[in-house]
Amino acid sequence: MTVRTQDPTDRWPLVDREAPLAEIDALAAHGRGVLLTGLPGTGRTRLLREALHRSGRSAAVADHETLPTLPEPSAPAAGPPPLLAVDDAHRLPPAPAQRLATLVRQGRILLLATALRGAPLPAPIAELRREELLGSVATIPFDLAGTTRALRARLGSQVATDTAARLWELTGGNPLLLAELVEASIADGTLRPAQGLWQWQRSPTGRRPAGRVRQAVERLSGPLDAAERELIALLALGGPLSEELPLIAELAEAADRLLRRGVVAAEPAVRGRRLRLSRPLSGHVILTELPPRQACALRVRLADALDQAGGARQEKAAVLLSVALRVDAGQTPSAARLRTAAEVALRRCDFAAAERFARLALGDAPNAAPGADAASALLLGRALSGQGRGTEAEAALAAADRHSGDVLAARVRNLAWTMRRVEAAAALAERVPDRPGRLLRATVGLLRDRMGDVAGSGETAPREASGSWAARSCAPIAAFARVETEGSAAASALLERCRQVENRTEHDRIMYAAVGAYIAVEAGDDPGLRHHLDRLRRTAAPYDQRVRVWGEAVEARAHRAGCRLPEAVALLRRAAAAPEGQDWFTTRPWLLAQLAGALAESGQHTEAVRTLIEVRVAVRRTPRYPLAEDHIALEEARVLGRSGDVPGALRRAEEVARRSAAAGRKATALAALHLLARLGRAAAAAELLDALGVAVRCPVGELRALHVRALAARDAAHLDDLADRFARLGRFPLAAECASQAHRLSRDAGRHRAARASLAACRGHLAATVGTELPGWAVSSGPSAPARRLPLTAREHQTASLAASGLDNLEIARRLSVSVRTVENHLYRAYGKLGITSRAELGGHVEARTGLAQPLAG
Repeated sequence: MTVRTQDPTDRWPLVDREAPLAEIDALAAHGRGVLLTGLPGTGRTRLLREALHRSGRSAAVADHETLPTLPEPSAPAAGPPPLLAVDDAHRLPPAPAQRLATLVRQGRILLLATALRGAPLPAPIAELRREELLGSVATIPFDLAGTTRALRARLGSQVATDTAARLWELTGGNPLLLAELVEASIADGTLRPAQGLWQWQRSPTGRRPAGRVRQAVERLSGPLDAAERELIALLALGGPLSEELPLIAELAEAADRLLRRGVVAAEPAVRGRRLRLSRPLSGHVILTELPPRQACALRVRLADALDQAGGARQEKAAVLLSVALRVDAGQTPSAARLRTAAEVALRRCDFAAAERFARLALGDAPNAAPGADAASALLLGRALSGQGRGTEAEAALAAADRHSGDVLAARVRNLAWTMRRVEAAAALAERVPDRPGRLLRATVGLLRDRMGDVAGSGETAPREASGSWAARSCAPIAAFARVETEGSAAASALLERCRQVENRTEHDRIMYAAVGAYIAVEAGDDPGLRHHLDRLRRTAAPYDQRVRVWGEAVEARAHRAGCRLPEAVALLRRAAAAPEGQDWFTTRPWLLAQLAGALAESGQHTEAVRTLIEVRVAVRRTPRYPLAEDHIALEEARVLGRSGDVPGALRRAEEVARRSAAAGRKATALAALHLLARLGRAAAAAELLDALGVAVRCPVGELRALHVRALAARDAAHLDDLADRFARLGRFPLAAECASQAHRLSRDAGRHRAARASLAACRGHLAATVGTELPGWAVSSGPSAPARRLPLTAREHQTASLAASGLDNLEIARRLSVSVRTVENHLYRAYGKLGITSRAELGGHVEARTGLAQPLAG
């Protein structure tokens, strides 16, 4: 075999390749050869070597150069034929390819080969595929979860969530490019451990990439002509870009070539498609190779094209891109456009860009309209606050109109969230008039743990006119608090009474939709959840980072409560990796804690425990927020319980229950008592439930309280009934847990028929979930116990969902760009994990649980 330059991926542990290796094993077990296909850098050769190692059989290894020199294999005696591994089969000359095909048909070898995806195969090899003597297995880039696992395996400890997300984004999950970038970043010190986490200390896109990184990019991209380089540079500067933009349309032929080679990807847009780089780091390499004058000219050309396409009604996101391009090219846009760009950057949580544009706008103050300098100073103050520079933000805001309601509101947020001076923020909020002041006082009230006051802020005071706009516009945050103090029923009623205020402003509509979705999750109202999430998408601007995170956080809660752990983990990874922008609805440590809980629920206990390290680091950078802190502690208790540290979980659950009940946060207290009972302290939990007076009007909350009492009473029949009631609300994990507990009690009491019925119900509820593992504390011992389920892989889940939607195997294969046999293998493994035996049963286990809308667009 030809000796190649050492691949850095060879030094990395092989991770996230269980699915293709299982496909190879399945094909080989049936006497079929394997063709591993994939784009450059996806690890075809590494996977081939691993498959040979796992087989334990004698094998010969060759490629297009060495194959002709191999001796003719003899006819096999008894037993399987020997293996022959051929790398880069697409490059085989006709004669060796024909020789291979003949040996395969004669049963004298079992062929394992690799080929570049999309490259034409020699006719004899292609014929073997058509005859199904050679099955196809695809090697694909890592997804975000796979990237995180690969990084942790290489680095030996936890990697910050935002660092993993940035590495994945830059490399497109390509294993070769990921390995080269990580090794170069370790060598130059930009990737290093800090506070127990591997973190990027500065962005790698601010300098010329290392030589090996550039070589990897060139290897993956292949030879590029001038048009292809120009398109890559344009997409690096402004992507994704519409293919209808004249500047991009002129390069349509180059785009087609790059699409076929996987350098560029297409995604649907409102009109036509948008093009983006599959591996953004490739674009950065191309840009750094451009002469400075050519790079500036390209930026100006793209800015001109965007301005001409948008005309007088140019979208704000396009204004941001146009302004950024012109500023980078040395031009100075008008102060008005700079302020618009700063506003959009703030909504994207790109605080550094917002600061840059606001300072430029202030520099144009002598030529600006009256009051423009104050508006620019306000934007600057918000940008500085977002970066954690609270003192500088106060100074910038002092240059604005100190008596303006917007400036006072910005100062309150800066004092509360950035400077952590909550009491000073509360005093200042009293000076903000009307509606903004009421909202600010409610927000600061959450930080001060004044849940009762916040819950009452949405009601009209006696001195106010009936239907006060100020009161009703505060209804969402008041309803958010009422979920805690009274339950989802009271919270939903408040929103319903005040819904006519929704159309007042975009901010009101966003708050109503987000809180409405949050309440729907707590109430087990899936149709209501879909309705509010859809409204949130339609209301918010696509570049609003905060709203995207809100939507992903709520949807992830629904997936965790119901039955879809893979989606919950993916959404929480993305939300937790977003730039930090603290608010009352969610915080970064709160999101990370939810991610840890979801990982534990899906059986990934080690990663869940390690994610708690990142939670603790993030908590130290966040102002005290008692509601969030207790939710974080509750997630930690869930992780510890599922990881085997039941005493630690019990301590935290009881602490949260007592602390939350004392603060009037009854919903959180009830959730903690529920966990306490499930962990084995049911009698103590029931006593605390009575002593603390924890009761909320909420369908799910009421079932939690009944579950506590049923466990304390050891009432199997009641547990069976609760399992059915949880299932009717879509809470299948809890339904399975109740049925498992009923099975154990009935079996121990000698009621074998009831025990068998409970066991069957448990298995049925588990089959309705995807990726959910029954917690250890709920699993009975003995041969009849419900099995701990293995989660579906992402590809198994995708294949099963498509099959449940009615597609046949051929249609699924075409959609996923794999062979029919690969689809069959995925479905076979999914059946085993779901505990079913046929395609007909998938409808009840996968299709019926796919009702939630897609995640919010980025």
